[in-house]
Amino acid sequence: MLNKILEHKTEELPSLERFKMLGSKVVVEMKKPVLASFNLRNLKYFNEIYGTAKGDWLITLMVDYFCRENKKSILGSMSYVDHLLVLCEAGGDSDEEILAFYQDIADRFLERVSEHYDRVKIHVECGLYVMQPGDSFIYAQDNARYARRSIRHSYSNTVAFYSEDLRRRSIKKASIIPNFEHAIDTDGIQVYLQPKCSAKNDRIIGAEALSRFCDEDGEILSPAIYVPILEQAGIVSRLDYQVLVKSVELLSKWRDDGHELFPISVNLSRVDLLEDRFIESLDHLVEDAGLDKQYIEFELTETVLVKDLEMIIAKMNHLREKGYRIALDDFGSGYNSLYVLGQVPANVIKFDRGFVLHSIQNQMGMTILSNLVNTFKEIEFEVLCEGVETEEEKQKIVSCGCDVIQGYLYDKPLCIDDFEKKYIYA
Repeated sequence: MLNKILEHKTEELPSLERFKMLGSKVVVEMKKPVLASFNLRNLKYFNEIYGTAKGDWLITLMVDYFCRENKKSILGSMSYVDHLLVLCEAGGDSDEEILAFYQDIADRFLERVSEHYDRVKIHVECGLYVMQPGDSFIYAQDNARYARRSIRHSYSNTVAFYSEDLRRRSIKKASIIPNFEHAIDTDGIQVYLQPKCSAKNDRIIGAEALSRFCDEDGEILSPAIYVPILEQAGIVSRLDYQVLVKSVELLSKWRDDGHELFPISVNLSRVDLLEDRFIESLDHLVEDAGLDKQYIEFELTETVLVKDLEMIIAKMNHLREKGYRIALDDFGSGYNSLYVLGQVPANVIKFDRGFVLHSIQNQMGMTILSNLVNTFKEIEFEVLCEGVETEEEKQKIVSCGCDVIQGYLYDKPLCIDDFEKKYIYA
């Protein structure tokens, strides 16, 4: 039976239902069966830049690398257009050896893609589950998916194994929206502020407003967990509005108390920009407070620019014309910003920590970073490096021309009371 299944690797992949049926028959003969779930991140953006025909080539290449040419694979199926399931036999391999095996395939696959198409950074997500006797394929598929989704927002991890802790965390995510609704109804959205400092004199020159709220056990949740869920549910605008409300209240309070102001940046999502009334409500809020708009900075991630570029740029221009500052966040984290950067009406470019750390590891990277910083300055962008944690990192970044730094070297995000005691009412 196993040899017959292997023949399917050279044919068109079976449907998901047939994959489960065939897999259920053969899995009992296998030594350490592993179900692998693969996904390509940024495929939609790849299709927009290079066209769907090249996108089809990319999918075929993924199937070749991870299924047809994979010596451990037994059977594969495309569950969605960019999701691949592969049943593999690990034999006597340890979990560490399995991770290393798929990491190697992923590295070779990504290297092949970048050789031909370097304007979009494709990222592979691979979740692995070692099937146990009696496991249904639905259960195994869910567990492989839990593992894959655990690295959805990480560019440093490509492969992950399933664990019971992952399942518990996934179940906990299901409570995010009810907890968020409760926080909105009870004024439970908290704002934390992280300072942005001048690298020349270490003085605070701005702050980023970051949201927090608690789960049913009173544990403070990380934005990395709940923001993607709120975005997917289409309700992240309620969060962004609350953060702006509290930021405007803070700036108004400091102004009335006679303190010197600096810009506070708040995050905006694609959903925010595509809703006309939302932008109007932001503007009314700031105007009603009598606040100078130069003290509000809107941060947008590179992913905002993936789709509806003309409309997004028009909204950004509208905000700039009103007097607000705009920062492009996470530069270098995965999308090729240089492709559209000449059209983006931003004041500030924020370099992603991962990109910065990678760049300062050697002289070539330092040269690239230095040239980028100088280029942005020449076209009148302010440049900020985020995630700086050590004095050594700071010195290297400063030598590349960056003047503004955000990160644990200066301070972590602080609750409002602690921030005011340290930076406002000291």
